[in-house]
Amino acid sequence: MKKSLFLLALLFSSCNFPSPAEPTSSAVETQISPTQTTTPTVPPTFTLLPPTQTPTSTPIPCNPLSADYCITAGSFLFQRPILPPDNDKVDITYLYASTQNGARDPHHGVEFQNPFGTSVYAAGDGVVVFADSDKMTKFSPWTNFYGNVVIIHHAGDFYTLYAHLSNISVTAMSDVKAGDKVGEVGQTGGATGSHLHFEVRLGSDFSEYFSTQNPELWLIPRENTGTLSITLQMESERNIERPLVVTRFFDGNPDPVFKYYLTSYAKGFEHNTEDAVLGSLPPGQYEVAFNDVTGLKKRLIQVEAGKLTEVVFQVK
Repeated sequence: MKKSLFLLALLFSSCNFPSPAEPTSSAVETQISPTQTTTPTVPPTFTLLPPTQTPTSTPIPCNPLSADYCITAGSFLFQRPILPPDNDKVDITYLYASTQNGARDPHHGVEFQNPFGTSVYAAGDGVVVFADSDKMTKFSPWTNFYGNVVIIHHAGDFYTLYAHLSNISVTAMSDVKAGDKVGEVGQTGGATGSHLHFEVRLGSDFSEYFSTQNPELWLIPRENTGTLSITLQMESERNIERPLVVTRFFDGNPDPVFKYYLTSYAKGFEHNTEDAVLGSLPPGQYEVAFNDVTGLKKRLIQVEAGKLTEVVFQVK
């Protein structure tokens, strides 16, 4: 028995058994030794880019000749020469280029009704070119028409004129900034009652009486109000004071809130593009109406605060 066991052991020891299989390379890459720490996988980061902008065409500006009305930013270059709490509202009874139904000369400026001594301020930066009485120097067809007057030259050949002053606070050839005091309200010259007469003139000859522009087209609108410009394109360019009615409505309400009665420009103001301007209008819906030989013409328009509404009537 022992002999048989010895021979069996000898047989096994002489056999060449295959060794255990070597691990493959892929298995080695996934193995982690007991001392190795893992690093969390971080997702790739990306920089977010804004979407590609598709070029767009330049917006076509509103054309008041083809639209019922246009609302624009206007060209409001100047601050008001009277500041709150004083009365900074233009007197609507004697508007630019009007005659108070033929009772007065055509108006080349606008009026700010205020008591004697009310401060008057420069409407913009500039240089004072005149600061004295007009008894010896004409800025109208007559001497002593404006009384004590200050004239300031601004960029772009604009001039602002401040008339009927009781006192003058600046001297000729002095620099002024918008908001500097230039004088005080009075009643000198041809004034009836204390008020400031204010003009805007454009051109190289500031003494030219018919170089005036409607100041309300250039004055910054009063707080929470807008400005309306009306143009009447007639076959004849002859100016007549045509009655106009501007009616204010509450939005969505057909009942009128207020009616403004004014006229188009008098003869002599053909150099102006527009025919009437009305400022200090609360925002909202309005109707502009007038009569001509063909009957009643009217147009619904909108006014926005701080903006200029332009309406053009083409009448054959």
